[in-house]
Amino acid sequence: MNFTSILAWLYWNPPKEAFYLPFVEQPVVWYGILFVSGFVLGYFLINPIIAKFLRESCQLSLLDISNWNRLVDTYRYSTSSVVQGILKCTDQKIIDSIKNCHSIHLTQSDKKNILIGINQYLSQNSLSRDVLISDFRDVISTPKQTAYYLTDRLCWFIVIGTLIGARFGEVFFYNWSFYSAHPIEILKTWNGGLASHGGVIGVAISIYFFSIYVKKYIPEFSFMRILDFVAIPSALAAFFIRMGNFVNQEILGTPTLLPWGVIFGNPHQEGAIIPRHPVQLYEGFSYLIIFVILFSYWKYRKQSDRSGAIVGLLFILIFSARFVLEFWKSTQPSPFNLYFLQTGQLLSIPFIFIGCFLWWNAVKSDKLKSLQRS
Repeated sequence: MNFTSILAWLYWNPPKEAFYLPFVEQPVVWYGILFVSGFVLGYFLINPIIAKFLRESCQLSLLDISNWNRLVDTYRYSTSSVVQGILKCTDQKIIDSIKNCHSIHLTQSDKKNILIGINQYLSQNSLSRDVLISDFRDVISTPKQTAYYLTDRLCWFIVIGTLIGARFGEVFFYNWSFYSAHPIEILKTWNGGLASHGGVIGVAISIYFFSIYVKKYIPEFSFMRILDFVAIPSALAAFFIRMGNFVNQEILGTPTLLPWGVIFGNPHQEGAIIPRHPVQLYEGFSYLIIFVILFSYWKYRKQSDRSGAIVGLLFILIFSARFVLEFWKSTQPSPFNLYFLQTGQLLSIPFIFIGCFLWWNAVKSDKLKSLQRS
C-alpha cells in the first residue's frame, strides 16, 4: 500500500437523507429519489415507444375513437371519398344501425365492427391512419394521445409489480432468516433491499395482467409486445437503482488496492471500512450502455417486426453483465450460494437462456414473415 494509492481512493459517506419534509419532519432519502427518477424518465420513454408502434401499425383500436357521436355523424353526412370507401367495407347491418339510431345505442360489438370496416379500408388501400384525420376531425385520437392513455395505466402496473417483486426477491432469495424473524421490516423499503431478479419477475407478472386488461381494446398488444415496450426504459431504471445502491453504500464490492477503489464510511451490513471495487458503478454504467444499445435498436428498426427481440436482448445483456460483475461483489449471505457462484449468478443463468430463446424466436418469426411477404 503506497501513499499515491491512498490519495487516489475516494472516501464515500454522503448523508442518505436528501431533505426533510416540512411539518412532518420525515426524511426523503436519495435512494428513493433515484428510484423514482428511473420510473419518471421511464414514463417519458415508454410513451414515444408505444406511439411509434401505434403509428406503424396503421390500425385503429377502440381507444383511438375519442368521440363516437361525431363518428356516426360523419358516417351519416360526409360525402368524402374516404368515408364512402370505408362504408363499402362496413357490414350493412352496421350502416343501417348508424343511419337509424344515435351512437349511444351502439353496442361494443357494433363499435368493433365499425373499426373492422375502417381497418379493412386502410389495409386494402395500403394507407396510414393519418389519411383519416381530415375527414374525421375531432374523432380520432393521435397515436401520441392514445399512447399517453396506455402509458399512464401501464406505469401503475409496473411500479406496483417492481416494488412487490423486488422486495420479495430480497426477502426470499437473500435474507429470509432476518425477515422471517422481523416481518415488519419487509415494509421498510426506504432502508434499501430490493433484488433485481425479483423485480424482473414482479414486472413480468404485472405486465401479464396489463396485457389481459388492454387486449380487449387493442388485440395487437400481446404480452411479449408489451415486454418489448418496457425493456428499454427498464435498463435506464436499473442504472438509477444502482446509483441509489451506491449512495446507500450497499451491494459492496470486493477489496481492492486499485486507485479507483472507494472507501465506504458507513457500509451496509457493517462491512469492513477498506478500499473496495465500486461495483455498483460498474453495474450501473453497464446498464446505461445497454440502454443506449436497446434505444438505438428500437429507433432504427421497424418496431412491428421481431416481437420479443428487444426484451430478449435486454435479458441477454443485462444478466450477462450481472453474472460477470458478481465476481467483484462481496459474497451476500444466501442459502442458495453454490461453491464459487453467488445467488445472483445462479439466478441470472435462466434469464440469459430465456433471452437467447426470445431473440432466436423473434428472428425466426421475422424471417418467416419476410418469406410470406415475398
